Amino acid sequence: MEYNEKLELVLIEKETEYLVSFSIHPDDWIARFDKSLSRAREWASNMVELYNNRFAQEIEN
Repeated sequence: MEYNEKLELVLIEKETEYLVSFSIHPDDWIARFDKSLSRAREWASNMVELYNNRFAQEIEN
């Protein structure tokens, strides 16, 4: 199976929040992390990285 970057998650930074969405539909976010939380960027980044790594592993197998 060929790797499809459109199925990757992306991190989108807004003024007051971090959004996580699929790259094919960036306006249709699936998770929102309020910047008032001290670890919001870390949590959002971890979500993106974990999903994308697992997705890439599934494609390789």
